[in-house]
Amino acid sequence: MTLTCSVNCFQDNTRALGVWVGAVFLFFNVHLLLAQTKPTFEAAIATKEVVVGMPFELTFTLKNWEGERFTAPKFSGFKTGEISEMRGMSIVNGRSSTNQTWAVELTAIKTGTFTIGAAKVVSGGQTISTKPLIIKVLPATSSSRGNVNVPPGADERVFVAAEFEPRKAYVGQQVTWRIRLYTQLSVEGYDIIALPGFEGFFTKEKIRYNKRIEYLSLRGKKYAVRTLHEEALFPQETGEINVAAARVSVGIEQPGTQGFLFGPKPVTLQTEPVALKVEALPPFTGAEFTGGVGQYEWEVKADTNALSTDDALTLIVEVNGNGDTRRFSAPKITVPPNCEIFEPRVLEEEEYEGETEILHRKKFEYVVLSKDTGFQEIQPLLTYFDTDSNRYCQLSAAPIRFMVSAGKNYRSPNSLPDALSTEDPVANHSSLLERAGEWLKYPWLWAVSASLLIILLIFSLLRKKRTLPTKPSISQYPNIPVSSIDTIQAAHQRLAKAGQLLKEGNPRQFYDALFKALQAWLSARYGIQTLQMNDADVRTTLLQRGAAPIRVQTLLSVLHTCEQAVYGGQLQAEQMEFTWQTAAQVVEALEKEIR
Repeated sequence: MTLTCSVNCFQDNTRALGVWVGAVFLFFNVHLLLAQTKPTFEAAIATKEVVVGMPFELTFTLKNWEGERFTAPKFSGFKTGEISEMRGMSIVNGRSSTNQTWAVELTAIKTGTFTIGAAKVVSGGQTISTKPLIIKVLPATSSSRGNVNVPPGADERVFVAAEFEPRKAYVGQQVTWRIRLYTQLSVEGYDIIALPGFEGFFTKEKIRYNKRIEYLSLRGKKYAVRTLHEEALFPQETGEINVAAARVSVGIEQPGTQGFLFGPKPVTLQTEPVALKVEALPPFTGAEFTGGVGQYEWEVKADTNALSTDDALTLIVEVNGNGDTRRFSAPKITVPPNCEIFEPRVLEEEEYEGETEILHRKKFEYVVLSKDTGFQEIQPLLTYFDTDSNRYCQLSAAPIRFMVSAGKNYRSPNSLPDALSTEDPVANHSSLLERAGEWLKYPWLWAVSASLLIILLIFSLLRKKRTLPTKPSISQYPNIPVSSIDTIQAAHQRLAKAGQLLKEGNPRQFYDALFKALQAWLSARYGIQTLQMNDADVRTTLLQRGAAPIRVQTLLSVLHTCEQAVYGGQLQAEQMEFTWQTAAQVVEALEKEIR
């Protein structure tokens, strides 16, 4: 009996202790829960500064509790609208909270600094209050925008207008066309229904632009103004270019209960057409103008400062600007008389949006060959039309200085044949006259000499034409299988046909035919597949077969010129004859060097 009683007493005491611990745990958790869901009551406004005559919204929000008997503060210095009440709930990270909001629309009637007192509400059996708000009311500023066109018949309380910035421009200059909303009413949301076609412009939609609300005075009335859309336009022709109307749908907030139940009222607005005056660029007599209109900067780098006459110097030129990228051409770089520079090729090209405008970047590669040894210097210059100063400006880069040494195939341009250099020029001249007099004594010798002269003249004229053989003989390719000769002959025929296109005066067709013909010749003659037709593989293959580096670089330059014309739109019509002659010479030279 004693043991049983002790056990029962122990069980009763344990149960009592558990109840006590549970009550303590519940007490602390309830207080913790109450602390976490403690109601907050706050007043809020979108900005601490407002403009006289402009409506704005003031809200009082109660969170985490239900309130009753809301009491608004006094609004001295403001015209007030009806007070509306809204309720809602939100869930964040799995935790829910409730909110109850009272909103009122206020309009400042005079300038100065005003204090909006505390609002009160009864919540959970106690009265809680918001903190006072200080609001600064500013006078309405005058609008400096003289190109605001209010559409005829539009509600002057809310309308949209289109405008240009600047209002005058040059061909190729970047201008901004925007839609701006002017309102004296509360607006919620907008939608661009239709944009004009922008005939006469190249266009690029802008994403980054100032979307903040401005407060302006227009024709004696105060408006809240916001930019709804912007386009970067590049005029392509001179004269007055008109841009048609755009249509926009905006939501007009309804006052009181009607707005709470039905939401904003959709209204369709339309801009007035606007025109831009476009002027032609002033005359420019230099040949190095790039076509850039706006603001530009550039950088020029060389791959080395020492090379031989068998090597090539590579210049990398990077240009950045805000003009029309389609009108911008590669800068013309002048080299010393004893150097030769090939047409550049485009390495990179992009158009992107900066903070306030559309920008473009282009990177070019120039190849320079030196025909003589010694110290050489190139002074790069870039000419563009500056729209800030309305004049042509010239940008200089750091001079490119390099030393050229003699290569294996170097021959001084000033050197003379040994037979002539070792003799006295006067004596040599006299001996030639004496021999000519002796020849005239023998008619048959004179006839033979005249025949040889005619043959040499015909031969020189044929060499000057520089046409490629269309059907090379098998003996020209002793190391190539007979089955491949037909393919090489077909490639030569394609090259010859490309040369015939010079007479038709179609640069795109000519460059395309020459580009494909050279690719077919490289594939047939040296086994370079079309997928491997890049600079590195072509250079490696030809150098391994014994080609001179200068021949390889010349061939690649011709390919680059054709590629830029076909795919980059740089149709150098005046370079067609030179490009063809260069291609003919380098193919002929490589055929002789590589068997």
